[in-house]
Amino acid sequence: MITTVYDMTKSEDTFPHVGDFQMWDSNTEGNTINESEISEGDTATLTAERFDNGYDVTWELVRDDQYDVFSGMGAKGKSASGLAYGLQARIETLIADIVNDGFSNVGYDGVAMFSNSHPLYDSNELGDNLITGALTPANLKDGMTLMRRQVNNANLKIAAKAKQLITGPDLEWTSKEITASQNQAFEQSNTKNVIEGLKPICMDYIEGDTWVLRDTNPLFQNISLGWRDKVSFDKEKIQKTVDWFYYGYARFSYGYVSRLGLVGSTGA
Repeated sequence: MITTVYDMTKSEDTFPHVGDFQMWDSNTEGNTINESEISEGDTATLTAERFDNGYDVTWELVRDDQYDVFSGMGAKGKSASGLAYGLQARIETLIADIVNDGFSNVGYDGVAMFSNSHPLYDSNELGDNLITGALTPANLKDGMTLMRRQVNNANLKIAAKAKQLITGPDLEWTSKEITASQNQAFEQSNTKNVIEGLKPICMDYIEGDTWVLRDTNPLFQNISLGWRDKVSFDKEKIQKTVDWFYYGYARFSYGYVSRLGLVGSTGA
């Protein structure tokens, strides 16, 4: 999973962003302590949404199902595999769309999730987590370097380090070849592949040549999935019949709440 997963305590969670303190300055004996001001920034908000699905079946269909197709699809205590697959596909689509839309959306700080112009609340500089170019060893190294150069709101480096390389199916094998090759991929040379500690992850719903680097440090909590009501399955008898209604229910929030620990390219 490419998200920070957590449990919500209410229907809406807010993630206030505030400024950061500057570096400590030197001082002299007997002098007053140096003092910094910290700015109030923007707030990211995640709101829980309800997702559900269900189906009804006649008693005769369940009774005569010799292959147990229906008996395990929605009944409480059974596999609920049919309904669960639909929820899994929905979650993967929603999370992938955070990445797909991350180059054109307007996030909590007024720019896209991937941008070279993120405002810093306590600095005149700008935050940058946008890389350009196709997924190649050279561009990947540039992206990893950009990750290491990420700064907080006071323009101080945060020691971010890429741990995940996230792509869609079009780049699945390219990502694996680059990260798993003993020597540098796509070259006729003895240059050692020095890209280490980077796990390739392919998500079926990420589009085109987009590739993203992510630091999994929970302190950054960049892309998040918050459970308000975890998935549950049950069934109930349909009134005045001998038939049954099978259903699943869940409530959760999703989105990105911080630019920190993310670097992305559209592949262009």
